Amino acid sequence: MAKGGLGRGLDEIYSKTEGPDLSSFVTEEKMPDSPRAAVIWMIFGSFCFGTMNALVKWTSDYTDVWMIIMVRSAVIALAVAAFAASRGISLKVNDHRTMLLRCIVGLIAMILYFTALGRIPIGQAVTLQYTGPLFVTLLSGRILAERVSASVASLVLTAFAGIVLIVSPEVGTVDPNALLALGSGFFAALAYMYVRELRKTDSPATVIFWFAAFSVVGSIVQSVPHISELDSNTIAALIGIGIGAGGGQVGITMAYHKANAAWVSAFSYLTVLVATFYGFSLFGETLSLADWLGGALVVGSGIALVFVFPPRENSELSKTS
Repeated sequence: MAKGGLGRGLDEIYSKTEGPDLSSFVTEEKMPDSPRAAVIWMIFGSFCFGTMNALVKWTSDYTDVWMIIMVRSAVIALAVAAFAASRGISLKVNDHRTMLLRCIVGLIAMILYFTALGRIPIGQAVTLQYTGPLFVTLLSGRILAERVSASVASLVLTAFAGIVLIVSPEVGTVDPNALLALGSGFFAALAYMYVRELRKTDSPATVIFWFAAFSVVGSIVQSVPHISELDSNTIAALIGIGIGAGGGQVGITMAYHKANAAWVSAFSYLTVLVATFYGFSLFGETLSLADWLGGALVVGSGIALVFVFPPRENSELSKTS
């Protein structure tokens, strides 16, 4: 696979002149739901994660999953810690139990996904991992006590059907490596549930920092002995993964802090479209009619969520959150 470019840097996210307001990223106060802001953050996060996926796929040929996780997480932890220190922001955890659970299931999801991404086609891996939002829809009503209407659920299912159309033929035959990606989707859904719960007690900056720090600790023993084996290109790619993942994590965390989990989850499917775009523009992959139809279903479902269900404060989509 050809080398891909790097995603947007964290410094761009923090720009004072561009992009959404980051005030809720640095505060621990419970912010009111804002679905439009949630969509903007999810779109941004999806593009960052799409870039990260391409880099992980390339890097997996030169190092193992533990090294990818450690460098990725170290870049994010250092960036958030520096930002917090420059603004005098406390990263103290208030809900230790929920934070620990978020970190554990998030790390499991990342291990499963990065392992699968190095073994199966990127389109297949991304698609199976992005069953996470579907699991969110199925779980959110019980775990978060959020109202998930039949219409919202049907649109999420329509988006998932579109993703299935984009998947390569290998999806038809499930193998252990594909199951790794599917398992990562389930654990990612659990992580999103805990992120949504943490909005009541901890800031997004705190959530992002401690997940990254936990992941460094969880992978450092396996990685440190092999650091000297890395060449400059691999190091650059690993740092790029951290930058892309950092931007994606900020976007996803902010989105789930801003609106109902099931409603927001449909927009995370954009990452699959970004991965498809990379395949087309950088890796010379061709798109079939099914690919285009699947993309239309995904994008159409997202547009329907915005225009059929107008976002507004204290709407039915955000009641009991």
